[in-house]
Amino acid sequence: MDKKKISDEKLNRMIKYLVIILLSMGVLFIAMQFSGFWQWIFSAIRAVIIPIGIAYIFALILFPLIRYLEKKGIGPRGFSLGLVFVFTVALIFAAFYFLIPLVANEIQSFFENDFQNIIDYVTTDLRTDFIFGQDIYDQIAAYLIESNVIEDTLESFVPGLIAGISHWILPLITSVALLPILLLYYLYDYELIGDHIRGIIPKRHEKNVSKLTTRLNETVGAYLRGQLMLMIALGSVATIVYKLIGLKYYFVFGLLAGITNIIPYFGLIIAALPPIIYSMLATSGPGPLLVIMVNFVLQFIEGNIFQPLIMSHQLSIHPILIIMSILFFGSLFGAIGVIFASPIAASIRVFYQFYRDLRKEKNEHNLSEAKGT
Repeated sequence: MDKKKISDEKLNRMIKYLVIILLSMGVLFIAMQFSGFWQWIFSAIRAVIIPIGIAYIFALILFPLIRYLEKKGIGPRGFSLGLVFVFTVALIFAAFYFLIPLVANEIQSFFENDFQNIIDYVTTDLRTDFIFGQDIYDQIAAYLIESNVIEDTLESFVPGLIAGISHWILPLITSVALLPILLLYYLYDYELIGDHIRGIIPKRHEKNVSKLTTRLNETVGAYLRGQLMLMIALGSVATIVYKLIGLKYYFVFGLLAGITNIIPYFGLIIAALPPIIYSMLATSGPGPLLVIMVNFVLQFIEGNIFQPLIMSHQLSIHPILIIMSILFFGSLFGAIGVIFASPIAASIRVFYQFYRDLRKEKNEHNLSEAKGT
């Protein structure tokens, strides 16, 4: 009798799950018939999420400074906010004021002095120095000329690049224009916004949501501040090391190393390619082997010195999860998704850890009640 009852319960549960799966598949099938509509909706949502998300990221970085000033008695909120905001804007302006001329001079020098020499080397001298011999070089060159691979690649790449830039240029301009306004409101009403968000949460979940939000802001904020410091430190060290070995355009290459470090695991690899390629083609300066060794040293410094010292508050996220998040969010949001993949992955990990903590607390509570009875 008991066995029959248990099997009936299992059968009913299986039927219920089967119905849910069939209904979900039906809803998904119907939704796929209106793919154009959903793309339109998704584009509208993305246009809203991107500037708000960027403002949230900057707020997590800057708000601890405002809170620190208020604890020191520098207030009210508008005054401390004004100090932090003016200081941040002045810092950004000073960085652009000093960096842009240096970058522009090195780029101008490259096109005036080295660009034509590199083109001449690739088209003439490379045949003599080709590692597989001149006959193989002539065969490859003939194939490229006859097949029009280069022309076809450029014809397909350039329109796609222009379309991609035009697709992102308006959202990017909108985000940059709205960022100061959104950031001011967000920082001024930081706690108030959190209270309003918690106000829409049912009372029985409000306490847990408050804990989760606090943990999320502290963890992701610490990660972002550490990542910013890491970018500055690595870019400075790379610039100094490139200059010491006599690499031309050391400032652009060092700046590239700092900026691309925002992409975990891939950033330094991407930043290493331009100086290595340049050292292979340039007629003077350090050889490619030395540049490769220097980049290995930079990898070692970043992974064994800067990461432990600066990123002590960084979440321990497995590299596979980081790579998956870069691929996934990059496909959703493009370059912005790649840049912010790590903070998003960190947020997801906080959600998962918080859920595990709740389950653990609930099990301990149930166990204590069972012992009490």
